[in-house]
Amino acid sequence: MIEQVELTVMIPAYREADSLRTLLPKIVAAADALTPAFEVLIVDTQERMDDTEEVCAEHGARHIHRSGGNQYGDAIRTGIAEARGKYLLCMDADGSHNPSSFASMWDKHNDWDIVIGSRYAPGGQTENPAVLIWMSYVVNLTFRVAFKLTARDVTNSFRLYRRELLVGMRLESNNFDILEEILIRCVTHRPPARVVEVPVTFERRKAGESKRKLLPFALGYLDTLQKLRKFQKDEQKTLAQQEKSGR
Repeated sequence: MIEQVELTVMIPAYREADSLRTLLPKIVAAADALTPAFEVLIVDTQERMDDTEEVCAEHGARHIHRSGGNQYGDAIRTGIAEARGKYLLCMDADGSHNPSSFASMWDKHNDWDIVIGSRYAPGGQTENPAVLIWMSYVVNLTFRVAFKLTARDVTNSFRLYRRELLVGMRLESNNFDILEEILIRCVTHRPPARVVEVPVTFERRKAGESKRKLLPFALGYLDTLQKLRKFQKDEQKTLAQQEKSGR
């Protein structure tokens, strides 16, 4: 086993064994082309749902169970805590994020703190149905305007992070809105994280069924919007006090 890990590819999984059988060999090949010092980390549910663990063993992926609960936010928090890499590449287990995009994202890792695989950057595409494209547009526009974010795609989980940014961060969201929480917290702190986007194609699910329920999905974003607005105001107040006391 490689002791010094440069890159962790982290994937939350919830009954995704069928998809991972096809996806993991592609991930391993793509990561190995970037650096020999990598690991693939699958963050599974707390209890056994399928044969994901056996699939991981077949392809040399590290399999762990999420802690704190079975929600998506629990998987992300667990993955951040358990990852060994200096850089953390997060992606979905359903095949919507193509490992062929690893190289273009990794090319930016020395100069940027967060690299977003973006559907909405020039050259990016999405194969989602119209209703999801519309919802994504509304959510992205809302968060971009509310928090003055420059990224076009703030909801896609396909991201490469400098992991030290995330370690110790107190993340409160439990659903897919944790992705916006991470981004907003990273750019609100001083100095703000450097964020860049590279175009990717968001592909249709390759196997299994979606775990994303539209109503909780939408309500979660509304709740996060309120929570993060308060966080942003508190953070700005703290920074103003620090600047005043430093004069």
